[in-house]
Amino acid sequence: MLRRLAAVVVCVLLLAAVPTGSLYVTTLPTGADVWIDGTYVGRSPLVLGALVAGRHTVGLTKTGWDPLQLDVSVVAGQTTLSSTRLERARTGGLQALPGWIAIHGTVRTAYVDGLAAVPAKDGTITVAAGTHELTARTPRGRITRSVMVWPGTRTDVVLQPDAEVTRPSVVAPAEDYVPRGAIKLAGDKVVVRYGGHEVVGHIGSTSYRVDGKLMDYGEAPTMIGSRLYLPLDLLTTLSSGTR
Repeated sequence: MLRRLAAVVVCVLLLAAVPTGSLYVTTLPTGADVWIDGTYVGRSPLVLGALVAGRHTVGLTKTGWDPLQLDVSVVAGQTTLSSTRLERARTGGLQALPGWIAIHGTVRTAYVDGLAAVPAKDGTITVAAGTHELTARTPRGRITRSVMVWPGTRTDVVLQPDAEVTRPSVVAPAEDYVPRGAIKLAGDKVVVRYGGHEVVGHIGSTSYRVDGKLMDYGEAPTMIGSRLYLPLDLLTTLSSGTR
C-alpha cells in the first residue's frame, strides 16, 4: 500500500514539474475555428494556457477561407503569439458569395447602407461581402455601426448605446497587419496611415482618433520589445482597406 501511494506521489510530482507555457492565437479575419494537435479548442482570438512546452500543430479553418496548418513552438513560462492572415478560398466565384448580418438587441427598424432591411426567419440579413453601414432604431435611440461582412460568413452585431459599448481587449502586432512604413512613433504618440485610414493614438491611452473621429478601443497602444501592439479590432479595420 505504501509503495503504491509513493508511486502516485512521484507521478503527481513529475506531472507538476512538466514545463508549460501559453499560446495566443489571432487570425484575420477573426472567428476561425482553432485545433491544437487535432483537438478543437475554440475560435480566434483566444489564449490557451498550460500547454506543454515544445512543438504543437495549430489547425485553422473558416468558411470561405483556405484551411491552414501551422507548427508553433511553445516556450515554458511564456506566452507565444501565433498571428495569421487567412487567404480567401480560391474556388471560382467565391468573391461573389454574400454574407449575413445578425442583429442582437431590441430593434424597431434596421437599415443597411440606407435601405430598409428585413431579417429572414433565422434573424439574419443577407448582404454582399464588404463593409456596410448598419443603422438601427431602438427603444433607446438611433445606433449606427460600420460592419465588415466576409464571404459566406455571418457577422453578429450586438447593439448597445455608444456609452455602453465594450470593445474586446485583444491586441496583436501591428506589423502583422500593416506595413512597417505605415507606422510612425514619436515619443508616446502613434500614427498609422494605411488603407485610406489615419489612426492617431498615445501609449497608455485607450482613446484613438480614427479618420478624425474619437473612439475608445478598450486597449492602449503597447510596446513589447521593439514591436508595437494595437487592438485587434482596430487592426482589422486598417487592413480591410475600406472606409
